[in-house]
Amino acid sequence: MDEVDRTLVALLSADGRLSHRELAAAAGITRATVAARMRRLLDSGAFTVQGVVHPSVLGRGSVCYARIEVDGAAAPVAEAVAALPEVVYVSITTGRYAVAAEIRTGSGDAVDAVLSRLRGLRGVARAETLAYREVIRDAVGPVGEATAQLDATDVALLQVLERDGRASYVQLATVAGVSAAAARRRVLRLVEASVVRIGPIVSRGSEHALGMGIHVRGDARDAARRLEVLDGVSFLARTVGTFDLLATVRAPSSSALADTVDAVRSLPSVAGAETWSHLRFVKESYASLGVVD
Repeated sequence: MDEVDRTLVALLSADGRLSHRELAAAAGITRATVAARMRRLLDSGAFTVQGVVHPSVLGRGSVCYARIEVDGAAAPVAEAVAALPEVVYVSITTGRYAVAAEIRTGSGDAVDAVLSRLRGLRGVARAETLAYREVIRDAVGPVGEATAQLDATDVALLQVLERDGRASYVQLATVAGVSAAAARRRVLRLVEASVVRIGPIVSRGSEHALGMGIHVRGDARDAARRLEVLDGVSFLARTVGTFDLLATVRAPSSSALADTVDAVRSLPSVAGAETWSHLRFVKESYASLGVVD
């Protein structure tokens, strides 16, 4: 992707349903250019635009990050961890811990049960865990508290948006059995209530990614407010365990990645940071409303 492509992705990250006209005005290019670039990027698989539903709506409000030390090759362990249904994210990483995973499930007890199964997998030497206190920024999904009560029409709309975040209101209305105006009102309400976030899911082959475990001075929430505005910080959570904050930094080049890491380390509230590169993403699964009764 070039700079114009990245501008379009950034605009869609703020609002995945921006029209070609709105994208063109914000990017300073023509609607025809937007249409051609969007078609090329979507057809090539550089990214997709999807609606991602809040974990608590899916009954997965308890989240834990695990860094796994392996005995032998990392790839078989990563595949075995990825096969656990409660694990939504797995990557092979540099450093002492060769595999990183994120567990999302319904309760702390359920997290403990998953960790017990994970530690019993062949090739797992040990696992270091971080419990999330608060997800402040998510690369894909909504953050904060999901406040809306869903009915069958909402669920039908969300199921379409999970497949195609840019489906027209006419398409959404047809599936949900409401008018296009009603579909629009409901989608806006679901976005505003943090039930769903509609945005681009970027192919991991088009960017560099780095994990950061951060120690802070003072209140971790104050430090997080300074970190979340930095360019390149795509994920940020307050955690309990080895680190006070957990972040993911993404950039189109290694030099841009280094700039963001330096910006994090330069903050007065940051006492120290450990980093690890994501060498290969094995699983990124955003659970579907199809599992909800």
